[in-house]
Amino acid sequence: MERWNLVNKLIVLLLIIAVSYFGEVQPSPWMVLSLLAYIAVMLLAQLVHPPRLKLVLNAFAGYVLLLCMHSVNPVFILLLPLTLRDLLNGYLRSPYVLLSVMALPLLFLSELQLQLGYAFITAFFAFNGTYADLLQGKIRRQEEQLDKLRGTQERLMNRLHENEDFIRAAEYTYKLEERNRLSQELHDGVGHAMTGALIQMEAAKALLWKDEQAAEKLLQNAIGISQEAIEQIRLTLKNTKPPTQQLGIHRLKAVVEAFGSSSGLLTTVVHEGEIERISPLHWKVIHDNAAEALTNTAKYAGATAVHVEVRVLGKLVKAVVSDNGRGQAKIVKGLGLVGMEERAAAVNGTVIADGASGFSVTTLIPLSEMS
Repeated sequence: MERWNLVNKLIVLLLIIAVSYFGEVQPSPWMVLSLLAYIAVMLLAQLVHPPRLKLVLNAFAGYVLLLCMHSVNPVFILLLPLTLRDLLNGYLRSPYVLLSVMALPLLFLSELQLQLGYAFITAFFAFNGTYADLLQGKIRRQEEQLDKLRGTQERLMNRLHENEDFIRAAEYTYKLEERNRLSQELHDGVGHAMTGALIQMEAAKALLWKDEQAAEKLLQNAIGISQEAIEQIRLTLKNTKPPTQQLGIHRLKAVVEAFGSSSGLLTTVVHEGEIERISPLHWKVIHDNAAEALTNTAKYAGATAVHVEVRVLGKLVKAVVSDNGRGQAKIVKGLGLVGMEERAAAVNGTVIADGASGFSVTTLIPLSEMS
């Protein structure tokens, strides 16, 4: 706002200088000195920061202006509207009242040319000043809203970090509980069974030379108990181990998320179809090819986002890694792409690279080859 006032005053000063120099009466040295004095006070008022000192300097600038009007040239009255606005803007909130005060000197002007010039400048700068005040108020409200948004964003980031800490703590607690459950299950089931089998074998050992038939019966019981314990161990481990398809897709998501965190790229992973039909061997091919494609994206693509998808389509599985980078019209096979093709060929699959829109690498593996 202060710069706007300064520019307006300089424009009017240039107008006064033009009127004075190209008028019938040539400007006197006193007029030049008065102009320089007014400019000095005006610039000083713009540079100081304390409101009271600024008000005093604006009042002094108005006093210098009145002296110039009375003693040097009446054309200096054209600067009066802006001076009055600087003095009264903080006290008269209504733009209509301010306009009335700025227009009041018109009653004391006798020359038609000065009346027209003063009226035009008053109306023009009153309108511009009101519009500038509206813009300044809008900017201030937007800055306040932006500060609120920054505060909200900071709170959300803090909450996100808290949630991440909570998730890590929950995962750690879950792992401890799972370990405790598995330990307790093995202790209560397998531990007791093996203790019973050991007691049976110790008793059979004691009766081996006295009563072979009783010792054989005890050994048979111990064998039965041991077989049950082994079967219980097998069932416990089977129930604890996650399915192959869950390991495959979760490992793929972990690889992609780790890549996104290290590279700063936006990553997404989707899957569709009966992914349980994908064997561990072919999951390894998918993982290795996806990791190689992600590395190439980070090095050469200049992308901001990477999308990974795994779909089971009828008799084949389709794994695609695509980015939104600059692409490549002509595909030049480097060691990375050749390695992906070799891995896919080992399971009778194929790799298709496309650089028309971004860059994508598609791995196709026939399901008929899967065990």
